[in-house]
Amino acid sequence: MFGDRVRSERKRILVVDQDGTIREFLANIIKLLGCDSLLAESVEEARRTLEEQAFDLLITDPQLPECRKLIENCLQRLPNLRAIFMVQHRQVMAEAFHLSNTRFIPKPFNFDDMINTIRQAMRDKHLQEMEAEFRRLRRETFRILI
Repeated sequence: MFGDRVRSERKRILVVDQDGTIREFLANIIKLLGCDSLLAESVEEARRTLEEQAFDLLITDPQLPECRKLIENCLQRLPNLRAIFMVQHRQVMAEAFHLSNTRFIPKPFNFDDMINTIRQAMRDKHLQEMEAEFRRLRRETFRILI
């Protein structure tokens, strides 16, 4: 769906939010995009899930209690993980702006904006994977030629 030539498996998205309505809304969007989702109600639940499984994308509200620790843990364990932060305040965007691999979407968000943001994040991840594969192949090719 996102031009996957490097990997053909379905993309996996972890959604962390205390609001069940938001989690279900996002699960429906993710399903429409042909991805798999796992929904977590709390940061602690998300942390346990991340110990057992890998994800391509994290969607969360950075204002959740303990969320900063979750994000730091994610980036250490999965450095290529993409994140979408659902934010209500521009201050949060300014504080988290230094994080790489991150996109922001203001709350309340609409269906189309969220779909586009997820697609962009997944495209970014795919491009990063393709660039890494290109660099690996280039190193391998030059090693053979030398």
